[in-house]
Amino acid sequence: MATTASAPASDLTPQETSSSEIPVPADQQVLDPPSPLDLSRSGIFPKIWGHSTEDRNLTLYGFRRFKTSHLVSLRFLEEEIAELDHRIYQDGLSLDNGTLDRKSDRLGLRCSHRDASVPALQDSITDSVVLRLRSLLKEYDDALASFNKLMAMETFSLIDDEGQSRERNDLHPYEKYKTRLVRADLGTRTAHDPFHRGIQKALRRFQYWRTCGEVETGGEQGTITRPPRDAKSVSYQNSAFLAGILSRILASLMAGAFMVLPLIMVSYQTRQRDRLITISIWIVGFSLSLAATLRASNLTTTGVVAAYAAVLSVFVSKN
Repeated sequence: MATTASAPASDLTPQETSSSEIPVPADQQVLDPPSPLDLSRSGIFPKIWGHSTEDRNLTLYGFRRFKTSHLVSLRFLEEEIAELDHRIYQDGLSLDNGTLDRKSDRLGLRCSHRDASVPALQDSITDSVVLRLRSLLKEYDDALASFNKLMAMETFSLIDDEGQSRERNDLHPYEKYKTRLVRADLGTRTAHDPFHRGIQKALRRFQYWRTCGEVETGGEQGTITRPPRDAKSVSYQNSAFLAGILSRILASLMAGAFMVLPLIMVSYQTRQRDRLITISIWIVGFSLSLAATLRASNLTTTGVVAAYAAVLSVFVSKN
């Protein structure tokens, strides 16, 4: 039997030599060029790394919430569901043969607008339509719940962190002042405190005046200006923390005033009727102030007013 001798490895041409037999040195390997996405990510990585290792909490835990983009996305979902909802209602109205009466018509279907032409049920109510409706409703419900949680998070102004503010060259200083970021390290705002909100707004306004050199008053006087600050100095203001301290101090002073002032007035009054009138006026004033300034439940408001009235009544009864 004839055999065919194989040629030695040295006689093989470069095309016939397997690449696995002759390894290519690492310094001579040709790597694929990076994609534009890789280049963009590598370009912003130094900024991301700096924010992720920052010592200041505003920079470390502050994230953009994209409020308008969330709302636009929700509106698109709303329109898609509304289209399916209209189709379902028209299919349901096509089943009505005039048997609905006023008592059983809970949704007011007798007055609903009816389209001139409605496709057959077997063509309109299909498995694909039902699955699409379920998917859109689930996405819509999840998006609403997530947006509700997002809007309940503690916020701060971009102008509070001048380091991040200077990086946003695409925004006007007033836009930076209006831009809100969320604090990922803080809990949600469970109660509405008007003192805290008002003080925080004032602190943001003051920070805008300090960092940008001007505040737009919106009146006939134009703007209030001050000399520009040094470009190398970076300002940092935790407005939520400062507003919390100042609001608690203000609330404590107001509570003390509502307790001390009526007692001082009553101590100089000799007739019991005058004391009762004074105490009644202060209780009514305290109730109105509490209802106007704090967004508390009716039960909580009633309990606080009752405790306040009890304290004043005890003082009057002993005197």
